[in-house]
Amino acid sequence: MGRVKSKYPKGSFVFKLRTPNTKGEKALYLQYIVNTSPVFITTGIFIKDADWDSKSQTVKSKNPAATRLNNQLKLQRDRVDEQIMAYEGHLTADTIRKMLKGEFEQKNNPKKIDFVQYAAEHNRQRYELQKISYSTYYNGDRYVKKFQRFLTEQTGEAFIYISDLTVELIDKYKAYCIRLGNSKEGINKMLTPLIKAALYAADNELLSPKVAATIKISYFDLKERQYKSEVVDNEVHYLTEAQMQQFVGMYWTVKFNRTREIMDLFLFAFHACGLRISDVVTLEWSHVDWERRELSKNLVKGKVPHTIPLTDAALEILKHWREMNRNDRFVFNLLDSTFDIGDAERLDKKIKSKNRSIQTSLNAIGDKMGLPFSLTMHVARHSFAVMALNRGVTVHMISRLLGHSSIITTEKVYAEFLPDTITEEVKTKLAFAFTPTSKA
Repeated sequence: MGRVKSKYPKGSFVFKLRTPNTKGEKALYLQYIVNTSPVFITTGIFIKDADWDSKSQTVKSKNPAATRLNNQLKLQRDRVDEQIMAYEGHLTADTIRKMLKGEFEQKNNPKKIDFVQYAAEHNRQRYELQKISYSTYYNGDRYVKKFQRFLTEQTGEAFIYISDLTVELIDKYKAYCIRLGNSKEGINKMLTPLIKAALYAADNELLSPKVAATIKISYFDLKERQYKSEVVDNEVHYLTEAQMQQFVGMYWTVKFNRTREIMDLFLFAFHACGLRISDVVTLEWSHVDWERRELSKNLVKGKVPHTIPLTDAALEILKHWREMNRNDRFVFNLLDSTFDIGDAERLDKKIKSKNRSIQTSLNAIGDKMGLPFSLTMHVARHSFAVMALNRGVTVHMISRLLGHSSIITTEKVYAEFLPDTITEEVKTKLAFAFTPTSKA
């Protein structure tokens, strides 16, 4: 399949004028190339050359307003990109110029738009806007095609107009998937790109909001009505501080150097604020700021800029790997130095392959430790979060360090660990001495 190629012009940020203002700042412009003709508009943002990373198209973290400015730039580009990808017909420079100025209005006839194609395009659009990972995009494309096969078998047609979409049809599709032996959890995943597309169609006045709202609640309810003591697996596996000490104690006793190197990966993921395996694999030396003791990179999941402080323990591991000098680009030598990170499909396969290999060694270590669950790189992430919560770090801070898109995600994943933390916070910080004294 190769790299996902876009048929749409891509927006990029450029300095159009070379001369800076009195503060040494230049104006950033949002630019599109249409049939070799550049079309651009000012973003209203002024920054210095040294604060701009042209490769990642982001304001560098050393700029105090980096997060706000990057969010502002992303919103400006996303607004235009969404209009471009929803446009039907031949794109011209004049059309995109109107989009940039906010003067463009597109009217579509839902009776003439195939929902299957619309869902597939919306799924692709979300990937190209970096809202979903390549794996999610790839699976979403498969799910849309499966829905298309259902339509063909049911109606003899491989399409359905948006105006003909109903919740009854979605219910029939769910029953069809159950007959094929799919689990309710699996079917919910298959419904996601269809539901997202339906809601997007409603937002663009192509589908009745009432129909879209009904389709939105088509997911199977997977909530188990069980007492907490009956829940077998809460899916948040982590090492206690004692188990982490046990893990570290095995470091010099393992037989093979490669096992020690994999233990390094686990420990680094833990000390680097729960870094995901995808970001450990893709970590480059250029992401490490030794002077500021920081790690800054675009996360593989979500492709958003992420900066975290590096502890002494994390830096020691990095120094050890720098001394080994295995790879002049990728820190842990898990990718060839010439690897193209932009090849999403190949990168996705490479990360999964490396994870499987690492998993084998970690499982063996976990067995020796007598763990009741499989030891994985994600256990390092959970261990960091749970230990941080137990030490009184706020959920908001942990959410930021983990790189979660929302604090709601953090609260949902670690909900069972919050009550103890909250109780401790009340005891230590909210025990106000405002009580009446006893009568004399």
